[in-house]
Formats: sequence, structure tokens, C-alpha cells
Amino acid sequence: MGLILIPVFAPVVVSPLLLLLDTRRRRTLLFLYLAGMFGTALYILAGAELGSVSLMTSTFKEAAGMSPLYFAGHPYGKIAAFGFLLVGALALLYGLEVARASEQAAAIVAIGSAVGIAFAGNFLTLFIFWELLTVSTASLIILNGTENGVKMGFRFLILHLAGGLILFLGIMQNYYATGSFLLQTPVAGLSFFILGIGIKAVFLPLHVWLPWGYPSASFVSSVVLAGLTTKVGVFAIARILPPNEYIVLMGACMTIFGATCALMQSDLRRLLSFHIISQVGYMVAGAALGSKYGVDGSMLHLVNHMLYKALLFMSAGAIIYAARTGDMHDLHGEPGKNTPPIWLTIPVAFLGALVGALSISGTPLFNGYVSKYLLKKAMHGVGPAETMLLVAGVGTALSFCKFVYFGFIKGRARVYRELTASMRAAILAVSACCVLFGIWPGLLSSLLPNHSSLHVYSWSGAWASLKLILIGVVIFILIAKVLEKGIHPPHWLSVEYLLYRPVIAMFMGAFTYAGRIVELVVEGAMIKVIPHLLVVSRRVAYFDERTLSSVGGSVAVSSGVVRDGIHDTWQGGVTSLLNRWRVLVRRFFYFIIKVDYDPKGERIFLLFNMMNFDFDFVIFIFTLLLLLGASIFLL
Repeated sequence: MGLILIPVFAPVVVSPLLLLLDTRRRRTLLFLYLAGMFGTALYILAGAELGSVSLMTSTFKEAAGMSPLYFAGHPYGKIAAFGFLLVGALALLYGLEVARASEQAAAIVAIGSAVGIAFAGNFLTLFIFWELLTVSTASLIILNGTENGVKMGFRFLILHLAGGLILFLGIMQNYYATGSFLLQTPVAGLSFFILGIGIKAVFLPLHVWLPWGYPSASFVSSVVLAGLTTKVGVFAIARILPPNEYIVLMGACMTIFGATCALMQSDLRRLLSFHIISQVGYMVAGAALGSKYGVDGSMLHLVNHMLYKALLFMSAGAIIYAARTGDMHDLHGEPGKNTPPIWLTIPVAFLGALVGALSISGTPLFNGYVSKYLLKKAMHGVGPAETMLLVAGVGTALSFCKFVYFGFIKGRARVYRELTASMRAAILAVSACCVLFGIWPGLLSSLLPNHSSLHVYSWSGAWASLKLILIGVVIFILIAKVLEKGIHPPHWLSVEYLLYRPVIAMFMGAFTYAGRIVELVVEGAMIKVIPHLLVVSRRVAYFDERTLSSVGGSVAVSSGVVRDGIHDTWQGGVTSLLNRWRVLVRRFFYFIIKVDYDPKGERIFLLFNMMNFDFDFVIFIFTLLLLLGASIFLL
């Protein structure tokens, strides 16, 4: 267990070094780090023995599961950590030569946090790394540096912090009922657990952060994000929540919703982001079912989805990097010029897109087929959920016909930059994994929690999968013209408009009124205090110049030393102290005013005001997190 936890704690040292080293040394260090991650993933695959490790603990804390850093091996955590490490290493390789140091530093913290969640032995450890993952993944979006990236990154952060606080309420209710923080199915606070986990697992209508965040990050960071946040939510459902038929139905609804919304997108990464919702729906349904094939299919699909979704984001990112656009409507070449298709100009990206599309569609001999086979077997006869998953399979094939055809085959654009060697190597490596785990699925059989058989190839099974794909291809041929022009539903027909817009309006209205009260009480008081301080300081100066001098002069007749001492002490001490205090208060007051009312000023003020969040609100969130962290460690 100790070796496996190195990626969890190594970012404490490695992340600052990445920010300090020059480019050549930084890339060398990161390459060695990702090689270590890859080696750790292979070590887990080879059958590493997992024990338990407890840090910052005592006998009393261990008995109540109260150690803030307690890690324990679990079959679900083992397969999840394998996926996080393998795909995380390949994602770091993809961005080795093009990602900024800050993005690479945040990425290894995010990957380490996901592994920490996978091996958490109690709820306190889970919560600490849950919030670390939230902050680091939000940072990956914000670090893109664009106005939209900062805005969406803050939205992402606020929603996930809210989810973390809801999860913490469930943890505390369960502790009150059981007297223990050990990681187990909760006996109290279940609704809080479902809601808190559901935000990361993109339950409807809590999914909005995903299309907000993933397309707003840099194309390199999108690859890292694709393998982490939602998968942690799926892992938590399997590891913590009891079987629940309503969550099964939620997963089935997610598959239909995600595939439908993906068809309406013209931006490559938005299409992929919405389709994550669909694929996570498969995992949610299987994990919530709780059966042998359901859990094994869900956890195996978690790893397979990390691979082919990272591959698809890599291919989309290659277009963005080379052609400087990710919108299919822009991929038509320059007027009057015979621009070659993208599949010829960036063949490695096309290969990755094709392999990823075949894998996500469940084509035989690709890894997506294997895990979907187990999930179909688990869902057989499970009410309407089984039919919904089959319909979603058609929608998946249809969506990725659109992705590959309009993005790579018909898409044309001038290529401004050649792909770097590390980008090509990462795309080829992930493509090889998708094929390898599809042809020899037994390679991952040792990681399955319930050791389900992976003898999944039969004529009937292959035909059942190919039939759904063929239906999707035929539908695509029939409606290709419609998809090319784009499907544009009315703006009011969206969850953001119908649900979040009124909620945000209510919240902002309440916050505005609260802010006015703060301004009237606090800032008004400051405005009144400062002039009085000014008057006091002037009177002190007058007393110093007139009264003290005359008194000191009379005393000096008897003792000149005493007069000089009194005068110097007063003038050099008290007067200076009052002047400094007055300057300090005025500067602080004007700093608050600038932060609150100067959204187009310096960069730091622009950052705070990008979402119209007042500085007071940022301070509130920061203080809340500090108090929450302190309460955990005090326990």
C-alpha cells in the first residue's frame, strides 16, 4: 500500500518544483513522474497486495475511524486507482510539451486526489481528497486564463464545493448515528450522500457543471478532466451507496439525455462533454443495481471509458492545436482554396477519433464492447432501464458518426502547427490500450471486484451490439444534412434556463440585498470612522505642537532631559502610531472598495469579479473552508 500511495503525496513536492524549474528540467521531471505512475498502475494490475496505512492517528482515533489520513485496500478502489493512474499518466504525456507548468502542477494534484479517494479507508480521508479534487480540477479550468474559462471555472468550483458540504452533512449524520467514520454504507444521512455524490456523478439536473467546465478548459486539461471527476462519482456510488432502483432509473435517463444533447452540438468538446453524461449513465445504472455483473460491468466500464474518452478528447484537442478551432462549422477550409480533409492532414488524430468512436459505440474487438456486454447482461429484464440503455446505444453510434464524419472526414481546415511527438505518442498509446483490452479482455479480469467471467465473445453477443451500431449509422445517413446544418432548440428549452436561471436570480437577489446591508453597516461605519480618526489625529498633533511643547518648556527649566524624553516619546511614538493606523485603515477601506466596484481594473480584481461575485463572498467561502478543515483535524 505504501508504494501505491506515492502518487497521492508526491504532488506536495513535485507540484512546486514544476513551477520553479526551467522548461527542459520540468519536462524531464514530469516524464519521470508519469513513468512512475504508469509503473504503479502495472504493479496494481500484476496483483499488488493492498493492506492499510494510517497517518496522524492514535489508538482512540483508529477505533472510531477518526484518522484524517487512513487508507485501506478495497476491490472497488483497486480497479478505480488503476484507471486513474494509467489514464492520468497518458494524459500527462499528451500535454508534456504543450501544457503550461501551472496546468501540469494542478493535474498531478488532481490525479493524486482521485487515487486518494479510491483508497480512502474512512469518510474523513474521503472528504479531504474529495475537496482537493474539486479545487484542483476547478483550477485546471480557471488556468485556461480566458474570460469564459475563469467564469465557468468559478461556477464549477461553487457547485462542487456545495456538493462537498452536502456530503459532509451526510458524513456527520452518519457519525452521530454510528459513532464511527469508517467507510461503509451509511445508516443515516442517506439523502445527503446521494445528493453530494450525485453532483460529481452528473445526476440530472445537477449535470450543468460538465458542459460548463470541460469545454472551457484548455484542450490539454480537458483530457485530464475527462478521466477524473465523474468517475470519482461513479466509484462513490458503488463503494458507498446501497442498491437503489431509482438511481438505476436515473442512470438510464442520463444515457438518453446525454446522447440527445450531444447530437445538437457543433463544438467537438461540447459534444464529447454531453456524451460523458450518457456513458456515466451506464455506470450509474450498473453500480446502483448492485448485482455481480452490474458492479463488475460498471467498474470495468469506468476504466474503459477513461481510456476511450481521453482518446477522443486528445483527438479533438489535436484539431484545436493544429487548426486553431474546435467547431465543426468552422472546419470547411478557406474559401477558394482546396484544403485537404483533416483525416489526411492530421492522420494520428483521425486514427484516435476512429478507435475512440468504435470503442464508445461498443464495437466488438474494442474495449467498450466488453464492459457494455457485462452491463447489458446485468440489466436484462430490469424494467424500462434495459430498453433505455439499448436506445442510448443507437444514439451513441449516431453521435459519433457525426463526430468522425463532420470533424475529420468532411472537416477541412488549414493546419498551422504540427502535433508534437508526445501528443502523437499519447494518442497511439491510448488507441493501443483500447484495442488490447478489447481483444484480450482477460488482462483486466484480476481487477474485477466480483471476478465475473470475461468470455464475452459470441455470435449472438457481437450481433446484438453491431445491430445497434448499424441502426445508428443508417439514421445518420438519413439525417446527415439536418445534422450538418445544426439542430438549434429554443434557448428557453434548457435546464440552465428553466431551473438554474431563476435559482441564480433568487440567490443573486438575496446576496445583493445582503451586500447592501453589509455596505450600510460596515462600509458606512468605516466612512464615518475615518473622518473622526482624521479629527483625532489633528487634535493630537495640535496638542503635541502647542500644549506639550509649552509644558515641556516649563519643566525644562528644572530638567531639560525630562522635557526632551517626554517630547520624543510622545511625538515619535503615539503620533506615529496614530498616523500609521489611519493610513492602514484608509488603504484597507479603499482596497475593499476597489475589489467590489472595479471589475475592469487590475488582473486580481478582474479574477474576483469575473462572475459578479463580490469579494465579501470569496472571503466567506474561504473562511468556511478553513473552519471546515480545522474541524476535521481537531476531530
